[in-house]
Amino acid sequence: MDERTYLRTQQYGTAANLNARIELHRRFSTNTYPWHTWVLDHIHAPNNARILEVGCGPASLWRDHLARIPTAWRIVLADLSEGMVREAHAHVGRDPRFAFLSADIQALPFEDASFDTVIANHMLYHVPDIETALREVRRVLKPGGRFYAATNGPRHLAQFHEWAHRLGREWLTFDRSTLQERFLLHNGERLLRAHFQHVRRDDYPDALHITAIEPLLAYIASTPVGQSLRADEWEALRTLLEDELAREGVIIVEKESGLFEAW
Repeated sequence: MDERTYLRTQQYGTAANLNARIELHRRFSTNTYPWHTWVLDHIHAPNNARILEVGCGPASLWRDHLARIPTAWRIVLADLSEGMVREAHAHVGRDPRFAFLSADIQALPFEDASFDTVIANHMLYHVPDIETALREVRRVLKPGGRFYAATNGPRHLAQFHEWAHRLGREWLTFDRSTLQERFLLHNGERLLRAHFQHVRRDDYPDALHITAIEPLLAYIASTPVGQSLRADEWEALRTLLEDELAREGVIIVEKESGLFEAW
């Protein structure tokens, strides 16, 4: 099974795996400025904007902020996974400002210059052909339109990699050299400047200070690595984490995330 099929049908076939990860960040992030609020506060669009979010997931960016969205905005929520599109519709489908479809950012089913704003929130690192994806974003944006792309840096959740290595595992589902060519904070500006004249980066300072084991294990269980662990490896991981929490009183995990704005 190729990576895209796995993402569409298994990892993100429903929102269950993503929700487990969101919950860990919600409970234990040290930054009290919520991520989705922070992202929306960076988005500058006309009062009558037409907006596209690609890789929308379960509409996490929007569902807690409906009251602050301008009445005349028209927002298309698109995701490669039909399951995610259904989840998004379940959350905000009654709001007439939203429309929904399953779509691949590498071949967007829209005419040229269709949108004032395009948003890609933590999804471009899943895209096999970044150049094609960015050309498509540029194509569907109106002249002067803005693209907002959130992603992580190479040190994001570094401790998860360390725990995996102690179990003799590799945290990533693709090798590190491939990861470095994905869309991340360290190379995002270079990739964007091939398609946009202006690029601005804003980092989101944060970390996880985890004081309970079960939500952390639920996060790990939602990932490809967690889903492949044997029973003895799970026990070894639980012991490792319980010992660290007992010893330190908190498990600290680095986060490295930010947002690019391009036009």
